[in-house]
Amino acid sequence: MSMTAAEVTVSAAAATAAAPKCHMFKIEGYKRIKTMYGNGRSIDSCCFEAGGHTWRIQLFPDGSRPENAGFISVVLKLEDSATGKDIDDVVVEYKFSLVCHGNMLWRRTCSKAYTATFNKHRRVLGCSQLIRREDLERSAFLGDDCLAVRCDIAVLNNPIDVKEQTAQPRDLERLGVVCECKDETCKSPHYRGAMSFREALVKLFLGCFHF
Repeated sequence: MSMTAAEVTVSAAAATAAAPKCHMFKIEGYKRIKTMYGNGRSIDSCCFEAGGHTWRIQLFPDGSRPENAGFISVVLKLEDSATGKDIDDVVVEYKFSLVCHGNMLWRRTCSKAYTATFNKHRRVLGCSQLIRREDLERSAFLGDDCLAVRCDIAVLNNPIDVKEQTAQPRDLERLGVVCECKDETCKSPHYRGAMSFREALVKLFLGCFHF
């Protein structure tokens, strides 16, 4: 039995996310803070909301652990328990970026992006070695003794959104129900994709003549 276009249905599953949020954590007086906060000690941002959850950024001026000494560590902390919420699995896309000072036409980038699951057992995740301190201190990321970290965060919705949609020509082609004949009277579904190089060349050549 041959399959026709009327017998084809498509279910599409897509992961959607709550509206992304951007939070900037600005550290003024970097030299003093570097002296005050040794290895394993963090300076914390205020709490902020994103995707229905409460978060905080923690910055370690001399690394979060002994093996990260000499680096800037930055982590994202889920603070829902502090607001009385139960912590279930929260899947998050997030990125840390250092904000460049000076001429905005010249930008060196320093960023790390992650996709991770936060829960009551994994409330703190992030980047243990974002940049070496010596590299930071001679870069445009440190200006007027000020350092700024940008965090872009999007919380993925759960469950995955699944819905039925109309079959597209490419879907029919994948299923093998597309006719490739050149008969314009044929009633079967045809794939109308991009022309091949040869077809495009023939069309261009014929277009040079006026009949």
